[in-house]
Amino acid sequence: MAAGLMIVRLNNPTLNYMTIALSIVTTLIFIFLYLFGFALLLWNAYVVWQKESHTLANMLTLFIGLAIIDSFFIPTITRLLHIPTDVNRFLGTIISVFLLYLPIFFYLYLSSLFIYQFNRPRYRQDYIIVLGSGLIDGERVSPLLASRIDRAIHFYRKQVSKHRPAPKLVFSGGQGPDEKLSEAVAMQQYAIIHGIPAAQTLTEEKSLNTLQNMQFSKALIMADSNKTAPKIIFATNNYHTFRAGLFAKQAGLKADGIGAKTSHYFLPNAIIREFIAILKMKHHQFILVAITSIILAFINVLFSHQ
Repeated sequence: MAAGLMIVRLNNPTLNYMTIALSIVTTLIFIFLYLFGFALLLWNAYVVWQKESHTLANMLTLFIGLAIIDSFFIPTITRLLHIPTDVNRFLGTIISVFLLYLPIFFYLYLSSLFIYQFNRPRYRQDYIIVLGSGLIDGERVSPLLASRIDRAIHFYRKQVSKHRPAPKLVFSGGQGPDEKLSEAVAMQQYAIIHGIPAAQTLTEEKSLNTLQNMQFSKALIMADSNKTAPKIIFATNNYHTFRAGLFAKQAGLKADGIGAKTSHYFLPNAIIREFIAILKMKHHQFILVAITSIILAFINVLFSHQ
C-alpha cells in the first residue's frame, strides 16, 4: 500500500499504468485461484500420486483441495444438522478470523520466499554448508539431495573459475535409525566422485534437523577456519531456503542460501509443508490468533442477544 502511494506521488504515467496493470493482474489471479484453486490442487495431487511415494506429506494438495470442495457445502450441512444459531455464529466467527489470518500469513510467506530466490551471494565464500535429507535404502543420495550437492558444486566451480580461493563444502546431516551411514558421509562421497577434492570437504554427522545443521556446522567451521568471521552460505532446495535462513539466524550464523531447482509438480506440496513448518515456528503467534478468535466469537454471540 505504501509503495503504491509512493508511486502515485511520483506522478510518472508509465509507473502508474504498470502499478494499475499489476494490481489488476494480481486481483484476477486471486479470483481465478478462489474459483478454480481446488481443481488445480486436485490435479497436482493426481500428478504427485503418479510420480512420488504415497506418503502423507505428498498428499497435502489432495487434502486441501477436498477441504475447499467441502467448504462449499458448509451452509447446507449446517441447515441439515440444525446447528443452534449461537453455536453457528460462534464457530463462524472463529473460522472467519482464520480465513483472514491464514491467507495473509501465507501471502507474506510466499512473497518472502519468492524474493529470497533473487538473492545472489558473491563468489567470495569460505564455506558452503550443504543441508542433508534422507538417503535411499539408507545409503544412497536421493535425487532431491543430489540437487543440493550439485548446486553447491556449481557455486564452488564458479568461484574457482573467477580465480578465487576454493570454498570448503561442509556436508551436514546425521545418521537416522534406518540409515547405514550418515547423510554427511554419503554427500561427501557423492561430491568426491563428482570431482571435489576430499581436502576441500568437511562432514558434520550429528545433526538431526535444520537448526542443528546450522548450529553444529557453525561450530565445525569456527574450529576449522583461521578467520574470525569466515564468509558462509548454505545450499538446499529453493523451497527450503527461506525457512533454512530463519534457522541460520536463530543459530547466530550469518549465512545466505542458494537454492537448487525443484520439479514444478513437487513444489505445491513442498511449499505447503514449509508453510506449516513456519506456522509451527511461529506457534506463539498462532495461539494468540486462536485466543483472539475465541474472544471475538464470545463477543459476537453476546452482542447478538442485545
